[in-house]
Amino acid sequence: MGRKHFRQRQHFFLYIACWLSLTLVGTGCTLLHKPGEEEKLLLQAESSSDNGDFTKFVADWREILERFPNTRGDQALYVMGMAYAFPKNPDANYETSMNLFKTLIREYPESVFINQAKIWTHILDNSIKKDEEIDKKNREIELLKNKLKAEDKKIRNLTNQIKRLKEIDLGIEEKKREILPENGK
Repeated sequence: MGRKHFRQRQHFFLYIACWLSLTLVGTGCTLLHKPGEEEKLLLQAESSSDNGDFTKFVADWREILERFPNTRGDQALYVMGMAYAFPKNPDANYETSMNLFKTLIREYPESVFINQAKIWTHILDNSIKKDEEIDKKNREIELLKNKLKAEDKKIRNLTNQIKRLKEIDLGIEEKKREILPENGK
């Protein structure tokens, strides 16, 4: 229980950073562009974000990426990366998020999101490594627990054998006592 609580606290700032970035990036630029297909899609993505529908939100931004790669491609990759990094997203996937950020870095080197993407790839890489380390330690713990159970079972078996041997020993002693007085008469 303690570890789970710690992990929740560990992601607290990640929650805040992801949500703030999603909100700012997803909504902050919509008012700066002329009305049209692009704005409709941006408003649709904003609505999905407000409703907490991450699947629809990512799908909306994927469509923006496909339809407007030159004007919104970098922003779409960044926002989708943030959505996949957001721990409250039921489909959160750090690997996918990191791949989106790496694509942004590779395909849009002049983007305004490049520094944030580099920072997020570093953070996500560290997080993935920590998660792998935690999984490895948890497997080791399970292995040690199983070994401990096996050793505990051996101890119980040996304890039972000792009790049986003591009973046999006592039985032999009683028989010796019974036989000795008869020999003395």
